[in-house]
Amino acid sequence: MNTLLALSFWIHLIGVTIWVGVSILMPVLIMPILQTLEPPARMKFMSGWTPKAAPIINIAIVLVVLSGIAQIPLKFGTWNVFGLNVLTAKLFVTLLMMANGIYVGVVLAKRIGTLAPAPGTPPSPQFLKTQRMLNMHSWVQFGLAILVLLLVGFLTA
Repeated sequence: MNTLLALSFWIHLIGVTIWVGVSILMPVLIMPILQTLEPPARMKFMSGWTPKAAPIINIAIVLVVLSGIAQIPLKFGTWNVFGLNVLTAKLFVTLLMMANGIYVGVVLAKRIGTLAPAPGTPPSPQFLKTQRMLNMHSWVQFGLAILVLLLVGFLTA
């Protein structure tokens, strides 16, 4: 049982490292760098980065969810953990992260792609608004990631 729990923790940490790592790097590093580029270069970067990063991030999220579910009975001996406790809070914040990530990765990414200005034309107000929303939701993802890590600290203390 300890070996299975250890392997589950290991898989969980790999997934969390990727998912949380991207959630932290996006608003802190990637978005500020993109702001220094001209709009066509931003789109070129995002259209090259997204197809490579999205599958890795999605696999990481699946690993986190499945290994997290597997850990509940291994660690607590029961599935009855949905009272008001730190694990419940972590699960709730994780669900918020997933919902926000889907909104950023699917809705906003598609919207910004369709609103992208043609080379040499100024960006539309809708494009600029979508950029601001993308930036704001990236920071929300950052905050949720930090909160999940804090809750993990409480769970493992």
